[in-house]
Amino acid sequence: MTGTPAEVGRGWGKAMAENMHQGLNRILTAVNEVHKTSRTEALSYAMKLWPIAKQFDPELEPFVRGQAQGAGMSLEEAWATRCGLELLFVNTGLAAMCTTLAGTGLATSDGQCIMGQNIDWFKGTPIALLHIKRSDGLRQLVLPLLGLGEYTLNSAGLACCLNGVSAMQPNLQPKISMGAYLPRAMRQTDITKARQLLEQACRGIVAVTLADAKGNLLCIEGTLDDHEVLQPHDGFLTHANNYKTSRFQAVDGCQMIFPDSQARTARMNELAAGLAGQLTPQTLGQALMDHQGYPNSICRHPDPAVPSGLQAESLGSFIMLPAERAMLVAVGNPCTHEYVRYDV
Repeated sequence: MTGTPAEVGRGWGKAMAENMHQGLNRILTAVNEVHKTSRTEALSYAMKLWPIAKQFDPELEPFVRGQAQGAGMSLEEAWATRCGLELLFVNTGLAAMCTTLAGTGLATSDGQCIMGQNIDWFKGTPIALLHIKRSDGLRQLVLPLLGLGEYTLNSAGLACCLNGVSAMQPNLQPKISMGAYLPRAMRQTDITKARQLLEQACRGIVAVTLADAKGNLLCIEGTLDDHEVLQPHDGFLTHANNYKTSRFQAVDGCQMIFPDSQARTARMNELAAGLAGQLTPQTLGQALMDHQGYPNSICRHPDPAVPSGLQAESLGSFIMLPAERAMLVAVGNPCTHEYVRYDV
């Protein structure tokens, strides 16, 4: 899909119409099962986030209106597909989130950045890969997990991984939706500009790991009123769903919301330590297939002890090579599905 924000939005909506409808219904079903919130109430809440989101990113409104038109949705429905984490923000017992491993410099076999993660979410949620050419010439490969984030690699060599986090700060609410700030950050051609946008807006929903073609690697963690920039340790950055910033741990809702995150973090750190100087697409892929702690492992499988509507699995897996402007994607659990290469 090519063109202006409105044209890209229409193309996105047309290509992803079935996925957008299914994704929205899946999110709203989960919100209802956990919060007993009706569809009307959930859409109403999402629209409370709309005014400040439009103000933050001038391209957002024509893009989302284009999505709605292309997918045959109302504006409210199209916007809600981008607000899934906000709608589930005070959720408990999800156990459905992702684990990231990224490396650069001495961590990798060639000194270049490499990053990847499994996309873990509710079983049956649709995913797809979009190839976008914007009117300004920027090209993007985007893996949209509707309502939960957009894993993006662009033609400038800027790439991102996303890991849900939860700050237990009951008197505060998320302000700018991830559906507004993340796309704007990933339209940047310079990691410093993307970092500045995320430092301004990334608050308490996700930790965003950024890498670029020059070998730069960092992660931005945020609570609802603060943020921290994490740097690689021995060339590696790992992240699951618990905060790594010590001063944020007092408000970390990980144990209640993502109870297996600490174990996945420890396991990924262990795997990283064994890969010093040897991180390649092949060894990263092997790490993402790890089953320690099965079924709630890095390579996640449905847990029969969890209610069926909240069971999660690795819907897909990806590895990004920013210097090569390439993304390797496995649709489904990486232990049973091959990675396929796509070039931006």
